[in-house]
Amino acid sequence: MRLRFADLPVRTKFMVTLGIPVLGMVLLIGKQIDSSFKRLDVMEYIGEQSELISLYANVMHEVQKESALSVGYLSGMNVLPMKLDVQYARTDGAVSTLDVPIGSTDLRIREGKPFDGLNILRQRVQGKRIDAASASKTYRAMDQALLDELGRVGKLALDPETKDRLYAHLRLLYAKEALSALRDKLTIGYAMRPIDAIDLAELGEQVSAYETNMLLFERDAPPEVLATYQQVFQGEDVNFMRSLIGTVKQRRSPDLEIAPREWWELSLQALDKLRAVEVHSLELITQNTSANTRDAEFRLLIVLAALLGVVGAVTVMGILITRGVRNTVSEVGRAARSLAVGDVSAKVQVGGSDEIGEMAQAFNGMIENIRSLASSADSIGKGDYGTVVNVRGPQDVLGLALARMKENLKAARLRDDEQTRALQGEKEKLEQAHERISVLIKEMHHRVKNNLQVIASLLRLQAASFTDERLQEALDQSQSRVTSMALIHEKLYKGDELASVDVALYIHELFSELIRMNDVQERIQHRTDIDPGLAFGLNTMVPLGLLLNELITNSFKHAFKGRDNGMITLAMHRSQQNVFDLHYADDGLGIPLEKMQVDGGTLGMSLIESLVEQMNGRMTMDGGTQGTSYHIRFTGR
Repeated sequence: MRLRFADLPVRTKFMVTLGIPVLGMVLLIGKQIDSSFKRLDVMEYIGEQSELISLYANVMHEVQKESALSVGYLSGMNVLPMKLDVQYARTDGAVSTLDVPIGSTDLRIREGKPFDGLNILRQRVQGKRIDAASASKTYRAMDQALLDELGRVGKLALDPETKDRLYAHLRLLYAKEALSALRDKLTIGYAMRPIDAIDLAELGEQVSAYETNMLLFERDAPPEVLATYQQVFQGEDVNFMRSLIGTVKQRRSPDLEIAPREWWELSLQALDKLRAVEVHSLELITQNTSANTRDAEFRLLIVLAALLGVVGAVTVMGILITRGVRNTVSEVGRAARSLAVGDVSAKVQVGGSDEIGEMAQAFNGMIENIRSLASSADSIGKGDYGTVVNVRGPQDVLGLALARMKENLKAARLRDDEQTRALQGEKEKLEQAHERISVLIKEMHHRVKNNLQVIASLLRLQAASFTDERLQEALDQSQSRVTSMALIHEKLYKGDELASVDVALYIHELFSELIRMNDVQERIQHRTDIDPGLAFGLNTMVPLGLLLNELITNSFKHAFKGRDNGMITLAMHRSQQNVFDLHYADDGLGIPLEKMQVDGGTLGMSLIESLVEQMNGRMTMDGGTQGTSYHIRFTGR
């Protein structure tokens, strides 16, 4: 049998074509790219810091020159005001460059605002309202603020080579500042004469600072900067300055035969030469940074090209490898998606005998097994518990589960049939018992209602046999009360509910019955407002019906005497759970005060109070000339 590349295991294919070294190469290249980007960021940052140092150094130089001119002007040198104005403009121009940021770098000095009092200092210098020593000290403070800021910048340098160059450059700036301070003090000393011991001590400190920083500069500066320094910082003016520095260092008074102006001019020339060295040093730093940046960019391009080459090669190999398995994987994916939505009709084409082909065959076998189980489950679901479930072995979890489910469903079906038959029998017994009980209860209410109606009829006949009006009225009231109770039992046996009475319907019929009995149909009107669906049981309805009977009957008989019309309003609403408010009012004559009292002697009022108490309620009553009103709050069920 001929061995084909397509028949090799997938893992072997990828190991042969790509291999672990490719992954390592990609990681190394990625690390190189990251390092290159970081180096570019460092070079960009150093470039910004170099430009920042250049601006600060330029400001320092202009401030030092302004200090020299101001000290010379205050010390009697031949310095014209116009020359001061020109230098002021140069200094202002240098300071204004600090307001424009460089890239992401803020040029503002972090500690204090050293140039805020510069204009005031200039006015005092031009008006000679300040001595030369104080003016020099103020200018030194401005330079010191710039030096402090430059020191902070130098500490943030990230590249080792550039850091050494920046450090040497800063030492040169510190030495130049010390030399500038030495120049001002000697100028003032020569002009004022003599130079005392204190001044000599201060001059010695400046000389020490100058020499220390120059030693550090010569130690750390690159050779090309040192060559420029040795070439430029020479001449009579420099030698003259060095001789004076040696005199001060030995704690001897400098030669007082030297004219102040001669010293002042020679020191300016020497400082200008040191400034030239400073400019050249910074140019070399900038050039070195640019060269490093270009080198980093070139390295980055090489690394990116290598990465693209590796990625391209890997891509081509990946295409060649995946082309053989793409169709099979796609078909397996489509079949899996169909299976996920319940479609078991999918089938995967087998295109080889490698792992991918074996996967396709195994997937087809899985679909076939699921198809068989689905068919069995469908038959079982339709109630065919005789369906045979094909279990392929002890590891066939789905087959075993379906077989157990079939047996359980079959047993459950038998139990369910038995329980259904038993429950149906019990249900029939309960329905028969309920029907008999309902008939008995309705028959009971019907008999009670008939008996109450018989009693009412007897009371009516008995009342007709008497001629005493008070006796007739008492019998009529008793008949009305019995009728109200009979109406309750009538509603109970005629309604669907055997234990409760609809309040609104009962009140409507009670009004109709009492209007008929008292013959007030045409002249007395009534209006009711009852909560919808409000219903009470017999224990509440009996005292409530008697209470309403008393209230309505009293209104019919007493409230509207001598009147052709009248109005009765009745409202009943739920106030709280099982607590209700009954509002009853008529616009009749009202009740006298003596009859409103509980012990007023009337049976009607006593009965009303008793019925309210029976309903666990309380009552308030108002019997003014506008009519009688009752507010009764009671507990109902």
